[in-house]
Amino acid sequence: MKVKKIGTFNKVRKVFVNLYSALEKPFAPTKFFLKKYDKSVWPLIKTNNVVRRFYKREELVIEDYENVELINCKSRDGVNISAYLYTPNKNSNKWVIASHWFGGYKNWSLHHAKVFTKMGYNIIAFDFRGHGDSQNIPTTMGLNEVYDLMGVFDWLKENKTIDQLALFGISMGAFCSNFVALKYSDEFKQANLKYIVSDCAYGSVYRLLIHVRNIYLKLFISKKRVKKIIRKLIAKYNESEHNIDLRDASVFKLLREGYKPVFPTLFFHSKDDKVTPPTDTYEFIIERNKMAGDDYLIYSYSMHTQAIREHFKTYNFKIAKYISSMDKNRKDFYNVVDEWSLVEYNKRDQEAADLK
Repeated sequence: MKVKKIGTFNKVRKVFVNLYSALEKPFAPTKFFLKKYDKSVWPLIKTNNVVRRFYKREELVIEDYENVELINCKSRDGVNISAYLYTPNKNSNKWVIASHWFGGYKNWSLHHAKVFTKMGYNIIAFDFRGHGDSQNIPTTMGLNEVYDLMGVFDWLKENKTIDQLALFGISMGAFCSNFVALKYSDEFKQANLKYIVSDCAYGSVYRLLIHVRNIYLKLFISKKRVKKIIRKLIAKYNESEHNIDLRDASVFKLLREGYKPVFPTLFFHSKDDKVTPPTDTYEFIIERNKMAGDDYLIYSYSMHTQAIREHFKTYNFKIAKYISSMDKNRKDFYNVVDEWSLVEYNKRDQEAADLK
C-alpha cells in the first residue's frame, strides 16, 4: 500500500510518537541486559521500567514473558497489524481486546488492562495503523482504525476459543470500541461480548477538534471562526484521502442513524481533560440512560489517558467491581482488592481519592 503525503493529523501523530519515544528513552535497558530475553519482548521491558519509575505502580508490571506472544494479523481493509497476546490464565477462554490512544502503542493498552487478568481474562493488545509495529500508513483518528480493531477481533475468533469477550479502550481506542460495539453489534453478540470499558473517549472527530480549539486556541481563533476552520480542515483531509469522510467518524451519527446500544459500558473521564471532551462522555451516559448495566466514574482532575496512574486504586477498584458484577465473579474481585490493596490508601492514594 502506497504511503500518501503526510497530512495535518499525521504530523500531529508523528509529534506525539516522537515525544513519547524521547520520554521513554531514559527508561530503556542496556543492550547487555536485553540479550537475556527474546527480542519480541524488548519493548515491554522498557515500558515495565516506565511503569515502575514513573507510574510507580509495580502492580502493572508484566514480567511473565513466557505468557507474552507477538502476533500479526490483517485489518479488515488489509493493513498489517501487530499485537501482543498475553495469556496468564491458560485455562480461561475469557478475552479482552485492549485498544490504545492516539500516539500510543500496544504496550500501554496492555499495562492499563492488567486488572482484567486478575479477573480471569487474557488480553490481546494491538497497534493501530501508523502506530508501534503496525503498518505505517496515515491515521484517520478512528474512522479506518475501527477496521484494525475488527481485524484483531477476526483473528481472535479464528484462532482462539471465546467463551466471553470484553472491549477496553483509551481515548481513540475508546472511540473505536464504542463505534464497533454499535455498528457491528450482531457480530459481537455472536462472540459473547459482555461489556465495554471506555476511558476518556471522544464521540466524533469534529467535537474532538472543537474541544482542542477551546482549550488551546481560544486566544487566537474566535468561536465564530472555529467551526468554519474545522470544517475546512476536515474537507481538506477528505479531499487528500480518497474515499474518506471524517464526518463519518462519529458515534453520535450512528446513534442518529438508529443504531442501538446493546452492551453495558463503564465510562471514565476527567472534567479537566485537555484533549478529549468530557462532555462527549456525559452525552453518552445521557443517550444511554435506559441501558441496563451502564456505570461511570468522572474525576475532577486527571491528565489525559492517565487516570490509572493518578487514581490507581479507585480506577482499578471500579473496573474490578464492574467486571465482578458482569461476570458474577466475587472471588477474583476480593482477591485483587486484597492483592493490590485497593481499599488501603497511603497519603498519595488518599489525596487522589479526596480530590477525585
